[in-house]
Amino acid sequence: MLFRAVSAACALAVILVPLTAAADAFSDVSHVAAAFKAVHSFHAVEQLSSGHTILVDYVAPDRWRVQPSANVNEVVIGDSVYMNGRLLPASVGQLVQSNLKSMAVMATDEVKRSVRDLGWQSVGGVRVHVYSFTANNVPETLYVGPNHLPVRAVVQIPQGTVTITYSRYNAPLVISP
Repeated sequence: MLFRAVSAACALAVILVPLTAAADAFSDVSHVAAAFKAVHSFHAVEQLSSGHTILVDYVAPDRWRVQPSANVNEVVIGDSVYMNGRLLPASVGQLVQSNLKSMAVMATDEVKRSVRDLGWQSVGGVRVHVYSFTANNVPETLYVGPNHLPVRAVVQIPQGTVTITYSRYNAPLVISP
């Protein structure tokens, strides 16, 4: 499923927020981790280098909606996965949740060794602090906004580049099958 590869990239970008720190940048990025952990919901647009766009919504603690195309709607609620409203076998839900949970266990030492503070830039008129690092051999650049939340992540996966733009933090999103 395209959902698994790209949602893994999205989850990687999201979950790595607490790990994107080096000695000098650690205190700043730990604020990012705390801010992101406190988020109730977010919206993300994943733009693949192939030109394909995937929409992702998240509502804590365990609700995801992934729209890989206009006519496909995948929803994950706990261990249950629905595709276009149809419940998929339990084994699929368990696999998806297992993948999401496993993303939380990252190579902290690898991230700490590789993280670089790239300074300040502007994304869409927003001043962001930029970090680059590698985790599980996946290079990423993370753009952190003034509210200590990710604005953008650029992830290099084997299939190409995924640019993830985050928005609608703590918006009243509803995710149902």
